Amino acid sequence: MIGVILAGGKSSRFGEDKALYMLNGRPMYEHVAQSLENVQAIDEIVINTNDKLKTSFKNYKVITDDPEYIDHGPLGGLYASAKEYPGQALMVISCDTPYVDSAWLDILSEEAEKTGDTVITTDNDREHPLIGVYQHDTLAELLKAQLETKRLSLKAFFENLDVQYLNIGSYNLNSTTLVNINRKTDIK
Repeated sequence: MIGVILAGGKSSRFGEDKALYMLNGRPMYEHVAQSLENVQAIDEIVINTNDKLKTSFKNYKVITDDPEYIDHGPLGGLYASAKEYPGQALMVISCDTPYVDSAWLDILSEEAEKTGDTVITTDNDREHPLIGVYQHDTLAELLKAQLETKRLSLKAFFENLDVQYLNIGSYNLNSTTLVNINRKTDIK
């Protein structure tokens, strides 16, 4: 399984590049990388980003967005990663979820391995599609077809896959680890 940190967004609400923002002495993306490093199923960790940030990440392979799908959001990042690793399961985590618990990521990877399906995180209130495992024999092709429709939401993409939704609350884990930082006021 490949750990993919999505770090190519514009961070417009945040005011600067979230992935590189120093949080407790380390860039935000490194907090996510640390959680992924603790997941037994992960063979490699990569960063998906845009051309502007491609030289900003140390110690990790960087995959830039496909030139055909620049500024296509998480779907574009997923496509570039799936194209780079055909047939591999991708544990996808956005760079702005620095508190994500590796115990939860272990549960996601175990469920994905058991079912062979894409596995997405939920809590009682909402889905967290950027904390999940994406897998399908033809994942890159499915993503490309979705990008061609111009329907760029992950929810629309899920119409093409078998998706399992796992509620973090059912596993007695705290959903505060799922906090997505969109603004500096979201930092705890």
